[in-house]
Amino acid sequence: MSAIPSRNRYTPKTRGADITALIPDFPFDYGNFLETAKSKGTPLFEIPAAGKGKKVLVVGAGASGMAAAYELLRMGLHPVVVEASDRIGGRLNSHHLGDVSNQSIAELGAMRFPMSGKTGMHYFGKLGMLSNSAPFPNPGSESAVSTVVDYEGEITYYENRGEGVSNPFPPPKEYLELEDDLFGPNGFLNEDPINYDDFQRALQAGNTNWEEIKKIWDALLITHKWDNLSFYSALVEVAKWDTKKINLFGQIGFGTGGWNTDYPNAFLEVLRVLYTGLDVDHQLMYDGADALPQGLMNKSPRELGDASDSVTIDATVKELSEAILGIYFSNNPSVTQKEVRHLHRNMADNTLTASITDTTSGRQQDIVFDAVIYTPHVRILDKFRHYGTPEQYKQTTALFGPRTWEAIEYTHYMQSAKIFMATREAFWKERDPLDGKQKMSITLSDRLTRGTYLVDYVNSHGNDKGSGIFLSYTWNDDSLKFLGDRENENGLLVHANMCRQVLKDIYPKVDLADYAVSGNAGEAEINWENEPLYLGAFKMNLPGQYEYQRILFSQFMVGVKEENPDPMVLAGDDISWVTGWVEGALTTSINAVNKVAVVFGGGDFSGSEGPIARWDDLKPVII
Repeated sequence: MSAIPSRNRYTPKTRGADITALIPDFPFDYGNFLETAKSKGTPLFEIPAAGKGKKVLVVGAGASGMAAAYELLRMGLHPVVVEASDRIGGRLNSHHLGDVSNQSIAELGAMRFPMSGKTGMHYFGKLGMLSNSAPFPNPGSESAVSTVVDYEGEITYYENRGEGVSNPFPPPKEYLELEDDLFGPNGFLNEDPINYDDFQRALQAGNTNWEEIKKIWDALLITHKWDNLSFYSALVEVAKWDTKKINLFGQIGFGTGGWNTDYPNAFLEVLRVLYTGLDVDHQLMYDGADALPQGLMNKSPRELGDASDSVTIDATVKELSEAILGIYFSNNPSVTQKEVRHLHRNMADNTLTASITDTTSGRQQDIVFDAVIYTPHVRILDKFRHYGTPEQYKQTTALFGPRTWEAIEYTHYMQSAKIFMATREAFWKERDPLDGKQKMSITLSDRLTRGTYLVDYVNSHGNDKGSGIFLSYTWNDDSLKFLGDRENENGLLVHANMCRQVLKDIYPKVDLADYAVSGNAGEAEINWENEPLYLGAFKMNLPGQYEYQRILFSQFMVGVKEENPDPMVLAGDDISWVTGWVEGALTTSINAVNKVAVVFGGGDFSGSEGPIARWDDLKPVII
């Protein structure tokens, strides 16, 4: 879901390498940790008998919340998930559109998942989703086949047919030169102190080198003080690029997608993603991205082939959650439409009380939990502490120290918008008999649409075998252009019509109306800035915000060595160092589950070391 697009040369896949996305600030190998526990047939962490059955509230049913709840269940704890919206998935948000016999999926949230993200691949594999996936058709990639760049009034068509294959439509020389100027042996990213190739060698799966990772990364923070650099400033001041190159790169990236919406953000945010390969070699999940959190909600450990406590091996997170919620909300025990509006700590017994409102009835209940894992956008915490009485404000404020509240308040979110249209067929695969070009292509434009993606589910093993077009996928200011208009006009989304007009100008021989599934049923739109339970699409730090992120990420370590560790734990996308990718959301859930195990007197299994045990070696530097 990140605003950072994919590149197509110098990727791990094209180099024949398999890398693991060890995040440089805390290079713990989560993927290896998960696979080790799987091979041993154990839950992730051990809980003593006295801790079994403790109730843990998990706020938010996105990827992070559901992974945390599922792993708590496997450990013999009693997770209770509550979700304020009416669906399971969070920013994994799959809408099934089109005719029943020819449905396609409008991924209104995350839609591409990097192979280097081993935590994500672990959970997708657990649910059998990898066997029903395919390379994502990123602009300029081999799976996209053809790409069109509409820039400064000129339209450029090119194809990626793979190495060693005759190609009558090669990428323009200047596009290739841009990528060489970044990733080539003499490119900007391979200069000292960035040392991109050295960093990726330290990420080789099965042979990672966290010392080398920390050496390179910590020097950028401490010696070079690059937390102060924006992406744009790095291109001007470090790479010494001129305005023409920066503008072209902002539109086409490496021939794969524009980067200019990321220019105001911290350069470190960009480097984390480039280093770890999260921007390349993506998969499209044919089952729909939100099949991940839904599967973790509705399937038991036995169904997913996981060892678990004997009491809970046949239970599901849904069943355990509804068993508790049904006591307080007998008319609607569902996990969804349950909004947490206050939290406070009970000092006498180190528990937490959550004020939960069923938004269908307005009924509010105070429920005591032994621990809480909070996964939504953290700035919502700052909002809801102001909703109640002065006493409730004090109670919620007492959950964190002033530096943590400051970090919460200054979290910076990226806007994002998507407009999707289901099609009756993947017509773009046809070629024009006159010029041999594909009828339509993945499209990058400097006009309203910005990024246009084409998806085809014909090879899916599931029920969705249709096709569709993301007429527009935009970030930051570009997505704000889709706010404030009428919702529909003549039965069709206004913004979809606006995008079709732009695309008609780029492809004068194509009338998208000829291929559209009729009416609103074939269209979907989202603007995350306008979603009532979100504050944007995902966190993206600005220059100077490293310390805020360090504080938020490190919150799971609060009190781990004390007699009564803090049972309030933050997790989720904006707690992670690489937001906008499901990998960050999932890895923070493992941190949180580790903390909960410690709260109840447990910890690592013999021969296994979790993130808390490795903290002193790997912890982020303070600047």
